Amino acid sequence: MSKTEEGLKTAFAGESQANRKYLAFAEQAEKDGFPQVAKIFKGAAAAETVHAHNHLR
Repeated sequence: MSKTEEGLKTAFAGESQANRKYLAFAEQAEKDGFPQVAKIFKGAAAAETVHAHNHLR
């Protein structure tokens, strides 16, 4: 695997992990009664999904 491919693989993994963390934070914020904070975390998770998909291009 080339350095470029390794870099893209690593970047994709990082974006994917960030997505999952933000979704977990959103779930906890909802449980704690902070729906607006949850909404922000969900938006951040969606942005990470876009970033991850961009690495697959």
